[in-house]
Amino acid sequence: MEIIVLASGSKGNATYIKSKETTLLIDAGISFRQINLRLEERKHNLEGLNAVFLTHEHSDHTRGLNQTIKRTGVPVYTGKKTYKSIRDILPLAHDHIPLEADRPFMFADLIITPIKTSHDAVESYGFIIQEGDKRLVYITDTGYLEETAFPKIKNAEIYIIEANYDVGLLFDSNRPYYLKKRIDSVKGHLSNDDAAYYLTRLVGDKTRTIILAHPSQECNTAACAMTTLDTVFKAYEKSLDPYDIVVASQHTPTKLIHL
Repeated sequence: MEIIVLASGSKGNATYIKSKETTLLIDAGISFRQINLRLEERKHNLEGLNAVFLTHEHSDHTRGLNQTIKRTGVPVYTGKKTYKSIRDILPLAHDHIPLEADRPFMFADLIITPIKTSHDAVESYGFIIQEGDKRLVYITDTGYLEETAFPKIKNAEIYIIEANYDVGLLFDSNRPYYLKKRIDSVKGHLSNDDAAYYLTRLVGDKTRTIILAHPSQECNTAACAMTTLDTVFKAYEKSLDPYDIVVASQHTPTKLIHL
């Protein structure tokens, strides 16, 4: 499996995943043109795209969806409530395949399991994407992780997990107080501390790569996210040495990551 996080943050999100038999996007929150330009930067393209998997309806995840579907003709995989909320922005000709939480299904050579997340959307999902015996866990836009999900997402080879904000930077920012509380709520986003704590409980001997995703441009920095991750891991007597750590960016695609 090949993975590139093309864009990650409040201004747009899109992740490219290619296996031996299929290619998909998770979200299309940047323009179709930008998706293609960023893939070209990594010597890839959308040839053979088979689907867009949508986490939820917010515009930073759907901004480029219309043109992506229109230009490629691929179906949208998302929850029924999400689909109902975005139907008007989709081209007239399109297909929708509904997702249900904790209902795994075969997608070419992949097993994909949608997992429920907690966000102020009509509904929101993360994904476990399995190729053979290897797993990618993709979780962004959530205020917390359910304990019941842990057995399914432990010891994956790759984690793409939200580290949206630094608590101090958020509450020192000029944002309205209601917005700060919304972000810092169980229906908001994971902080750097949240992500680091969850990762101490999730990583295992199979884990190779951690991608910290959806960083706030105003209330986070790559250095801050990395420092917090290191501090929390040390507090739990864990080392980051076994892992390749990547902080995703709003404007620059990550390197090509192999699973």
